[in-house]
Amino acid sequence: MSTGLSRLSASVVRECSLALRRLVAVFTVAAFTIAPMVAAAATPTARVRWTVNVGQPVYNTPRVRDGVVYLDTVQPSGPNVFAVKHGKILWKFATGGAITTPVTLSGSQLFVASDIGPTHYMRALDTKSGQLIWDYTRDQPPECMCSHKTHYLQSVLIAQTDGHSFYAFRPDGTIPSRRVWVFRGDGARLTAPVIVGDIVLFGSADDCLYALNSETGKIRWRKKTGYSFTAPPTVIGNMMVAGNRGGNIYAFAVGTGKTIWTAATNGPIDTPPVVYRSKVFIAAGAGDRGIYALSVSTGRQLWYHQMADYTNYAPVILDKTLIVASRDGNAVGIDPDNGQILWTTDLHGMPFSRPVVDGNAVVIKVGDHRLVKIRAKTGRVLWSYHTASVITSPVVESRQSTGTTASTPATVYIGTSTGKVLALEGTPGQTALKGRNTATVSGSDYSGDLTGDWFGLRSSPNISSV
Repeated sequence: MSTGLSRLSASVVRECSLALRRLVAVFTVAAFTIAPMVAAAATPTARVRWTVNVGQPVYNTPRVRDGVVYLDTVQPSGPNVFAVKHGKILWKFATGGAITTPVTLSGSQLFVASDIGPTHYMRALDTKSGQLIWDYTRDQPPECMCSHKTHYLQSVLIAQTDGHSFYAFRPDGTIPSRRVWVFRGDGARLTAPVIVGDIVLFGSADDCLYALNSETGKIRWRKKTGYSFTAPPTVIGNMMVAGNRGGNIYAFAVGTGKTIWTAATNGPIDTPPVVYRSKVFIAAGAGDRGIYALSVSTGRQLWYHQMADYTNYAPVILDKTLIVASRDGNAVGIDPDNGQILWTTDLHGMPFSRPVVDGNAVVIKVGDHRLVKIRAKTGRVLWSYHTASVITSPVVESRQSTGTTASTPATVYIGTSTGKVLALEGTPGQTALKGRNTATVSGSDYSGDLTGDWFGLRSSPNISSV
């Protein structure tokens, strides 16, 4: 009897030992296959290169070119538009009314939309002097030109009035410009527009995608999809791609509206598609939380990764890494070729901006008071900046746009609720990568982002071949 029990005990021990070895092997493999969580370390604080006080809160994301920062403040009286460089105010302008949306920058003009009582103004200022070049006034409420962003695309200025209509201007030259056309959305909110050749593309809350003639504002084609659009389309050559809140993705020919392909997700799509090489990346919202990689040519799903939470912002591609700022407080680096998680970095708070490219790193606004800078390839936190004030989304100006040398650091600009504009040192020794337009990039402004290959928009004047 004792011999039988001994044999049974020995057998049990062997089985348990084998099971334990198998379990250890599983965890050992897992340890080498799960993407690393970047370890927390003492994080350097970003160096402030200069600061200037404009006297009133700055809530809208600034614009920057050639080292000059253009911004607006909230007060309706006194100077509320400023140009700042190297910590000095170059000029200031008083609109006489409230400004609620960021200023818009073109070649030599700065466009500002404001209200004075029931009167709505669109003004063009000279970027060098701050002098008024022209203005446009309308006294027909409730369409307020200062309630939504203006967009300067291919020499056309489009003001979005209450989000429901487009007012198009030809602002070139010094002669006071006139409105050239109006598109009214019948109460439905419109996405930011994208202009390709002579076509204006956008989505609407009326469940349609539109293509207008940029010269006349007339509808060239319209596609009803069944669900509303909140994010602008992305253009790849002769094709536009857009996703709606029903989780559906559509690829249409820019010139004709012909359907090229369709695809579907399991959650609403509130950010623009991102294109890299032969893939288009879609971030699906609540109910799905997934990142989809689709074939640009066919819409076929190539890979899928479900996040711990969804993202409010479009991902960016940098150093062969798809970077996603997730609502769960993590930044995630994904291999765009196969969907493998490369790294995960704890931001210690919810991201409040899209990742903004700075050399080989990205800058993310976390909560209302902090910036975090992360190396794109590894997820390592390079620096952070914290202030008691509420800050704007960051803007980064590349060295290429300023004509400085590669060893000169880029500059990260923010405005604060205490009326300060700060210039933080960016990444030294990094030149703007070929094919990118990183002169001014705003983490939360899709219309500003949709201007370069790094985001995936490749516009083409040849739009009749599809």
